[in-house]
Amino acid sequence: MYKILIVEDEELERTSIKIFLEENLPEAEIVGEAKSGYEALEMIENHEINLMLVDINIPGIDGMEVIRQARRKLPEAVIIITTAYDDFNVAHKAIKLKVDDFLLKPIRKEVLLDSVKSFAHRVGEDKKTDRSNKLLAKLEVELRKCSYKASIDILREYIDQLYLEYRDVNVISKRLSELAKLIVRIAEELGISDTNELVVQMEKLKIKYLLYNNKHDAYNEIIKMVDIVFDKMNVKGKLSDGGMKSVVDYIERNIKRGISLEDVANHVNISTYYLSKIFKKEMGVNFITYVTDRKMDLAKEMLINTDIPVLNIALDLAYNEANYFSKAFKKKTGLTPSEYREKYRVRKEEGNETV
Repeated sequence: MYKILIVEDEELERTSIKIFLEENLPEAEIVGEAKSGYEALEMIENHEINLMLVDINIPGIDGMEVIRQARRKLPEAVIIITTAYDDFNVAHKAIKLKVDDFLLKPIRKEVLLDSVKSFAHRVGEDKKTDRSNKLLAKLEVELRKCSYKASIDILREYIDQLYLEYRDVNVISKRLSELAKLIVRIAEELGISDTNELVVQMEKLKIKYLLYNNKHDAYNEIIKMVDIVFDKMNVKGKLSDGGMKSVVDYIERNIKRGISLEDVANHVNISTYYLSKIFKKEMGVNFITYVTDRKMDLAKEMLINTDIPVLNIALDLAYNEANYFSKAFKKKTGLTPSEYREKYRVRKEEGNETV
């Protein structure tokens, strides 16, 4: 949803533009109508605005001054001039103020719509980029803090968003490549001198993505890069350093390896008895339940997003027998893996991915 301000002193013209845009741009919201320069400045001050339609000849402060002040307050906003004056000086001033388009009145409705649509696309891209940049900034913070689970949670959100917002294979491939380069750069800044393994994995990501174009595979290949970073840092958890963070991170990194309470206890240098006791207190569930729940979460994702056979999913999650995995899965979800896949695949295809 992008937000539009209409600055036009002629009431009939202003109302006509508003109704036309609302009828033809369901993704837009008209957040304000200003009939004077003063009203326009007040709305610029008090509203989020992505696109402005500004008539030059308006009462009070003229349109050019409105644009000049809007550029300071809303530097990223799209500004389209609407004017009856076909004047070189006006056009020159507009260029200097970095106006995005210049429409002469009377404006044909299809011309207005084409102009708004073309720049609205840019507004949407800017929002996507902003969301992506915020996630990547959070990822940098968590990687530097050696927070494994927080890092992979952000990666999952970033990749989910990537596949939701883009359909172009080349765009997704480019974004994944940039993400991989970011991980290599952070590894170097963390003091990992040998990044050859990371670079090799980055190339594997490109090849595998081009071959399969699969979100699940892309996520797994990126996670392998994060695993390499943590392995090379040789992060040894101490329970006193970060509460349960080191425990949870270690579980996440080893969830597919048949991890035991003893493995984790050795990692954080405490007894299994003490770990079991504080784990239940801090996490609200015992160790076995927590690990099983996390495995079931991973199984759900694979059942919905891939065609991997149930047997292979069971083996991938360190279950030696598919029947045991299926029983455990049904106990948690009320459905067998096959039933779950069929049910939620249908929901996903209908646009409702909540599970």
